[in-house]
Amino acid sequence: MLLGHSLQDLMAPGRCVACRRPGSLLCPQCADSLARPRNDGAVEGIDRTLAAWDYDGAARTLILALKVGGRRAAAGPPAAAMCERARAVGIKAGVVTWVPGRRGDQRRRGFDHAEVLARLVAAGLGLPARALLRRRGPARLDQTTLGASERWINLHGAFIARASPTPVLLVDDLVTTGATASSCAGALQAAGAPGVEALVACRA
Repeated sequence: MLLGHSLQDLMAPGRCVACRRPGSLLCPQCADSLARPRNDGAVEGIDRTLAAWDYDGAARTLILALKVGGRRAAAGPPAAAMCERARAVGIKAGVVTWVPGRRGDQRRRGFDHAEVLARLVAAGLGLPARALLRRRGPARLDQTTLGASERWINLHGAFIARASPTPVLLVDDLVTTGATASSCAGALQAAGAPGVEALVACRA
């Protein structure tokens, strides 16, 4: 569901992705409407989970433009907000990585949206960005089709990680139940990461 926005709307240049006004990708009025979650919440296996926005309104439309519309430029506003959030609280990470997307989604879109976010965040925070995670085993079910408990079962052992001698900042677009982030954190810690913090654009 695209909240009244067609795929053409999400891809159209020269208009705000949220209200469709001519001009910038995100107009000042829609930017002002973005809300930060009142509670960042806790995710199993992660030292701290930080979210820039609630997954609603203009924030949701931006993420859809990135993931569904394939607009790389839509990663700019959330990445900037994520950097601002990370600087405000301070992070311990020495490296940034991302939740690797499903291969079929990457082929369809032409890029990994979480990687685009992570590299922008890393540049903004002055940290290196490295591909520390990959998916393993047979293709898993699409998380969006599953209930909360099914999501945790579906992603058990779904990721394998490269070693990191420094704490890791794990980047993704969205956290819902935390199952994906928790599975990634478990793999990173099993590979020797001394700590994992998560930074996402939105909390659902």
